[in-house]
Amino acid sequence: MPVIRSIARHRPFVVVWLALLISLAGIGMVSPLLPRFAEDMGASGTWLGLIFSGYAFSQVPLMPLVGRLADRFGKKLFLLTGLLMYVAAAAGYLWAPGYRELFGFRLVSGVGAAMVVPTAYAYVGDLTPPGREGRYMGVFNIAMVAGYGLGPTLGGLIYDGFGMQAAFTSMCVMSGAGFLVVLLFLPPSGPAALGGGAADPQAGESPIGLSALARDPTMQALIVYMGAWGLAYGAVSTFLPVFLTEVRGATLAQVGIVLSVRSVLNGTLNYPYGRLADRVSRPVLVTIGLAAMAAGVCLIPRVGGFAGAVALFAVMGLLETVAMPAGNAITVETGRRLGMGSVMSVYNMANSAAVIVGALAGAGVESAAGIGWVFPAAAGTVVIGVAGFNLLIRRATPVR
Repeated sequence: MPVIRSIARHRPFVVVWLALLISLAGIGMVSPLLPRFAEDMGASGTWLGLIFSGYAFSQVPLMPLVGRLADRFGKKLFLLTGLLMYVAAAAGYLWAPGYRELFGFRLVSGVGAAMVVPTAYAYVGDLTPPGREGRYMGVFNIAMVAGYGLGPTLGGLIYDGFGMQAAFTSMCVMSGAGFLVVLLFLPPSGPAALGGGAADPQAGESPIGLSALARDPTMQALIVYMGAWGLAYGAVSTFLPVFLTEVRGATLAQVGIVLSVRSVLNGTLNYPYGRLADRVSRPVLVTIGLAAMAAGVCLIPRVGGFAGAVALFAVMGLLETVAMPAGNAITVETGRRLGMGSVMSVYNMANSAAVIVGALAGAGVESAAGIGWVFPAAAGTVVIGVAGFNLLIRRATPVR
């Protein structure tokens, strides 16, 4: 495919793509393990929510600051520092004697994510040609989504074969590999040249203030979109492993497969859906994807076991992915107006904050009504998000 070949020849894109894939696969390995690991340590439902959401909790106050600094001083330093934080968190999981310490190192993972994810997206956003936002972000999303998607299966299989410590050790090694890829092969950003000699368009400029970002209608619509996505993700990711293992009798390896089926489809379909996002209305695609997510999450309590869960999450992955490159493309357009690092940071911060609320709200629903009600409640928040996104995007600066 000509576009993919053109993107692949851009060295900075390839390096950031590869580093993100490796490191996020390592981070994703612990997704099916931490809730069960913490529960075995004696953690309650509330602590389960805190441990899972801790990854997002520490991102929220840091992301806007990181984005503004990356816009001014360049991005490579923030990528390297964040990847080192991932390594430190993995080492902490190996050592943690109890669920409180586990929560602390989950916060460290979040600090790393606050530096890595929005900075990587901003780096790629600066490289993206106008009119091809969907395609470039679709290709880049493959690293993000496939990394998280492959990780749970790897984590579950390593745990079943070699134990929890081996899974955490593998996460540490993979995060370290991502750090080395960036250190050795990524050209400096900022005042230095990016890849083929194009200057970083954001470095050295005074980034826009957060209050101005918050007043922008397009930014408001994107925050609602990512908030709805994050609320559902936080609740489902926290309680799905417990639901499938305790209520449906699945193994942790099977939980990892269920999570990976959805995520691998998310990654595989991002490029074709990204091409679609460059041709048709991006807000419409976001609406379709969110609606599909709401329907799938609502149906989780009705699955009869491992096979049913795999089928449901495959359909969810097939349909909801259409929103991802469309939303990212709108974000790149907005970043050109308001500052790429700042916009990407706030965009991801909205998701992180919503993951916290979703996980904790899920814990409240689980305590009050039982685990089966966590998923319909999460689906309801996504429906509200669909309505809010469409109301706000109509007031926004015109987008494709």
